[in-house]
Amino acid sequence: MTIRKFLTVCFVATVLSACGSLGGGEPSYNTVLNTQARLYFDAPALAGALSRHRRAERSESGYRVERARWDAGTGVIAELMLIEALTSKGLEVPDELEMEVANFSELVRLNATYGELYQSETAMGPAIWRRFVAGDRVCAIFSQRWDDGPGTPAIRTLFGYYCAAPGATFTLQDVQAVLLTARIRT
Repeated sequence: MTIRKFLTVCFVATVLSACGSLGGGEPSYNTVLNTQARLYFDAPALAGALSRHRRAERSESGYRVERARWDAGTGVIAELMLIEALTSKGLEVPDELEMEVANFSELVRLNATYGELYQSETAMGPAIWRRFVAGDRVCAIFSQRWDDGPGTPAIRTLFGYYCAAPGATFTLQDVQAVLLTARIRT
């Protein structure tokens, strides 16, 4: 087994554990008011969208999870999931973004065809992403990882997706523009 495959397997096990799929069950999420939410998308198509923010902490497992979902009512939907590893162990992000679909119930039911892997600069650093097509819907799924520097053990991994309205065009340039609008308030 190559080191990359080993790290990918470790990542999947960590994420599944963090999300409650391995022992311990689903973490208990608390609703977060929009005014106190840390995750946000400023994409123009999400202006005025209904959003739901939730947060869970598992201090005994050394992580914190925050999730947010937007539904513009026009078919445009998006979700973000932030996992903060509170130990120096951190999380490894694989290039196989398709594995992240399991973290988003809206995407699990889709029969998607994935495009090429890209990397783009965002407001928070580099992100890897893929566009995918599911029926008449074009979406992008992305991931990025960063830490807060040597003064703190927190390592953050942000996963997310954005789906254009059914039948709408969603070019590579559109994806890059949308990725620039995904942010975390600190």
